[in-house]
Amino acid sequence: MLAACSSSPAALPEHATPEGAVVSWFDAVDSGDVETASATIQPESLALIMGIENDISTAELSEYLSRGVPLDLQKSYWKSFSEGFTEFADKTLSSLTVGQADEFVSEGETFASVPVTGGPASGSVIIVRQRLDGSWEVDMVASLGDGFSKLLLDRYERLGAGEDESRIRLAYLEVVEPSLWAAMADGSFGDDFARTALTLLSRIDADNA
Repeated sequence: MLAACSSSPAALPEHATPEGAVVSWFDAVDSGDVETASATIQPESLALIMGIENDISTAELSEYLSRGVPLDLQKSYWKSFSEGFTEFADKTLSSLTVGQADEFVSEGETFASVPVTGGPASGSVIIVRQRLDGSWEVDMVASLGDGFSKLLLDRYERLGAGEDESRIRLAYLEVVEPSLWAAMADGSFGDDFARTALTLLSRIDADNA
């Protein structure tokens, strides 16, 4: 049995704006506030990214997609995420400057591109998605698409047949597809990303034709 999962995170007051959601996420990751970090992230996008980074089994990924990633696993993940960024950038996530969001609609959903400055790369963005209640959550698939699109494609192409595989394919249809379209609409990631994203999108569409 999985305890302390995060499949339905409650919106926090700071999630009322795209910028607030990004600031909340940065602060929570750096401070080790796992509950807030979890509540700030689109839960299935977190499960997919963690699944790739940790090469978890199909059965585990299916369960995390349905029930949320257990908070004890998130604790070590966010700690590593924070330390890895600090080592790479020589500064903390929470020290970055969060700019004014640019909202847009992609595939019928509302997203926002939030510029982030002060890190090692110019033109960095965090892409957030609006929830049904009007609050905002960080979309990790869209935000990290440039580095994970090929891995997302590889994982999808290796899926076999079965109930767990069907659950993962559903997440690709409902979460990954709109996230990739949003990342392409934002335009920050370039042609290589777009080519890989379009290949994956064609696979998803073919499976759901």
